[in-house]
Formats: sequence, C-alpha cells, structure tokens
Amino acid sequence: MTEILNISDNKYYESIKRAAEIIKNGGTVVFPTETVYGLGANAYSEDACKKIFEAKKRPADNPLIVTVSNFEMVNNVCYIDKDIEEKMKKIWPSPLTLLLKKKDVIPDIVTSGMDTVCVRFPDNKIALDLIEAAGVPVAAPSANIATKPSIVDSKDAIKELDGRVDAIIDAGRVKFGVESTILDVTKKPYSLLRPGAYSVEDIEAVFGQIYISPVAEGYKESSIALTPGMKYRHYAPSKKLFLIENEEEFREFISSHRSREFLVLCSADNAKYAKFDKIVLGKNAVEAAHNLFYDFRILDQSDKKYGVIQAFPEKGIGFGLMNRIRKASFLIIKDKENIDKINEVLNES
Repeated sequence: MTEILNISDNKYYESIKRAAEIIKNGGTVVFPTETVYGLGANAYSEDACKKIFEAKKRPADNPLIVTVSNFEMVNNVCYIDKDIEEKMKKIWPSPLTLLLKKKDVIPDIVTSGMDTVCVRFPDNKIALDLIEAAGVPVAAPSANIATKPSIVDSKDAIKELDGRVDAIIDAGRVKFGVESTILDVTKKPYSLLRPGAYSVEDIEAVFGQIYISPVAEGYKESSIALTPGMKYRHYAPSKKLFLIENEEEFREFISSHRSREFLVLCSADNAKYAKFDKIVLGKNAVEAAHNLFYDFRILDQSDKKYGVIQAFPEKGIGFGLMNRIRKASFLIIKDKENIDKINEVLNES
C-alpha cells in the first residue's frame, strides 16, 4: 500500500524523515523537484533501482538520473576535474543535469551498462531535504508510467502510481513543468542531449558554445539512450496529438470545421481562433511549459478524439518545450504544403 506523505508545515519534517527511511530501506518514493515529480530509490542499490523500472514499466536500456544534495555526493558517484567542478558550483543547484563518467559504486542498472551517469543537483527544498536525510544519492527519473506525460502535480502522481510505489509526497504543482536540461560534459565540444528548464543561453554563459544534436530538437530519436528522453517516445498523451508548426496554418485549421473532433492546445493569443473546444496553455513559452503535461492529461480525459497544438518560439525554456511537444506528437506538420496529411491520417483511422 502506498503511503501519502503530507508536506504541510506541521508535518514537513516528519514526512521527510519517513520518506528518507523508505529510501534507506530500499523502497521507492515519489517526490517533487523544481521541474517534474521524480520516482526515487537508493542509487547505490541495484535491487532498489529495479523497483523504479518495474513501477514505471521503463525499458532497461533507458538510464536513470542520479540526484544529489551536496558536492561530496557528486564526487562519490562520478569523476570530475577541477574545471568542471568550478562550473558545477556556478550553476548548481539548478534544473541542469550533467552526463559524466561514473564510478563503480553506481550499479550498471542505473546507467544501462554504460560508463557514464547523469547527475543532477535539484533546486527544490523538498528534494534536497529528502536526499540529505536519506544520506545517499537518489536515482530519480520522472515519476510517470513510461511514455505517458510527466507528472507535475501530486494529485496525478497519486492517481497514476498509488499501489505501484511505497510513498508519494503530496506537494502540489511544481515550478517549471518540463524536465531538466541534460548536457554531456564527458568530452569537448560539450553537447546538449536534452533541452529542458535550463536554457541553452544560460549554459553557454558558463560552459561556452555547445553542440546541439538533432535529437535535442525533438524531430528524431537516438538509437542509443545515453540519457533519459533520447531514444523512446516520451511525454505523450494517449490520444493522437498533431503539431502544426506554421502559425498561419494552425490558426486556419482551428478556426475551421475540420477541427471539430480536436481539443485545441494553444496560446492566449491564438485562443480566439478556435471554433470548438480549447485549452489555453498560457501567454508565453514559460507558462506553456508549466501547463503542458498537466493539459495533456486533460486531453486524455476529454471527449475529443484528437489533440492539435501550436509551436512556440524556441528561445529559453521554449527550446525544451518544443522538444517535449515534438516527442509527444503523433504527426508534425512543418509547413503549409503538408497540412493535408492530417486529413490522410483521419481518413485512415
């Protein structure tokens, strides 16, 4: 049976202590970070980490992120040189994950047998207090069932994972709503593997110019998952989602009778063009990122057969937002010439 741990003021430290005990004893705990909810277990324990894969129905070749609460833990789990350590201290805690060479103390199940490990120092008091109280680094991928939208609200964590994990910290909505950015610093030039809540602009201010792989844009998947979010279809609602990247075509489609079976996911500016049901993601990419996964779940619960979503500017968090939207989309309409592909798909259904 899953324990639901209340995080209100009078129960905060009691709940943190209980969650830490579960981690120490080889159990699993769902907890908030600044990005999304994570599903955590003792990163040093192979048996504990197996429970993460089982609870999430996660493929074994999709590695986990290891979260830490201090720099001693960082040195315990991976190899870092002085230059990287100085950069870490400038950026952490933050929603930036670094891919580094792992130490043997991290079992192969965490890294899918690779010699690298994703390390993250989250900027969230609950997460840091939990890791610190547990006294061990915590392996913690996003808490959703594999392929489903990431969880950004504890009520969705309870609905989806009750009975699958040992405990869930009930802490409401998270800050950002998209996962951490992942940067490979094992070799130069440093490479962006997954965009997210930490912007490329902020990374380059500390690390210098980085290489951005095509996989990071979300149009294609990697044949090997060096990190979460690279190989498998992620973040997706169960209903087919269509992305129309050209704004003029998006507006024309949602204002037409063709959109009657679609739930429209759009910005506040485009809401006025929707002829039928719509969800306003927000005024800008920051608000849209915060609401995206939450609204994917509303799409799945709606009586509409499909979803259609617009593109957002790919600056700042918008780059990570568009990666998630593309990864979640059943079909991506890039330009005006292929808008009819939507009709082809619908006619085949």
